[in-house]
Amino acid sequence: MAALILVPPGASAQAPSPLGDAVTVVGPLQPGTTPMAWSYTGLSAGVDMFERRSSQLAPGALMRYQMPKGMLPPKEKDGKLEDTTAAIAVKGWSVPLPLAPDLSFVLPPNDRAKSDGAYVVMSRRFPSGLYQHPIVSVRTPDLLPNVLRLGDLRLACEVQVRILKKDMLRERILLDAKSWFEKGPCEQDRMFDAPAQYNSITYTAGSRKQVMPASGKQLAFNAPLGDDKWPDDTLLTFELDGEPAPKLVAAPRPVQPPKPFNLPMDSQPAPLPLELLEPDLSRESLLYQEAEVIPATTHP
Repeated sequence: MAALILVPPGASAQAPSPLGDAVTVVGPLQPGTTPMAWSYTGLSAGVDMFERRSSQLAPGALMRYQMPKGMLPPKEKDGKLEDTTAAIAVKGWSVPLPLAPDLSFVLPPNDRAKSDGAYVVMSRRFPSGLYQHPIVSVRTPDLLPNVLRLGDLRLACEVQVRILKKDMLRERILLDAKSWFEKGPCEQDRMFDAPAQYNSITYTAGSRKQVMPASGKQLAFNAPLGDDKWPDDTLLTFELDGEPAPKLVAAPRPVQPPKPFNLPMDSQPAPLPLELLEPDLSRESLLYQEAEVIPATTHP
């Protein structure tokens, strides 16, 4: 699934720690790194936006969160790379969060996780100074791997913006201010990751077709989110030298919608990896890097 490359203006501004002191320290710090954790409430706001808008933009589509680009590789232990794990956690309890083979996940609904201020916590980390949200992936089932749907991309953009507005005060102010003077970020062209390397895209809307060649082999493309001439059902077919763009090495498997879970409040917290996280409360640890790109990539 293509991922939105959404870079808020002035993205070098400082951001508060997403963790604060909410998560228990469960392992030693990895020097020079930033915890990889996201507010459950912020991600849940994205799910709410998807549920509100999917019937208009992407009926029948599924949504999942994918890992952002920039996370550090898994640590090596005894000559083997450690497994990547995730949990929903806060002081006093934690529950494992299943990951698909491409490290994507769906967010299970739970009111207690919201009220307790829980976080989605990964066993991976960012380099110091980098903090990114997971990338929203919206995809209509049964499409070929090299085909995307424009309504899916429009909805992915709206969900991504909703998370930014929910979690990041500065980005919320900037995005709201822009709406007074120009089209919103999802009503104009946006860059997305392509499903695979390509050198042409065919747009198909009913009987209308348009081939858009690229200069050389590309991995990203500009989607016309605000162009009314291309309806939501428009299909984008990616080709490389006249053939379907090749599949990614690790194609994601379908992820079913999550079911509510019960928090095991009367039992011990689920064990987390020893070097999972320790909150870094310094402002310097969470600076947005200038013009940082936030695409999703499939990881083996």
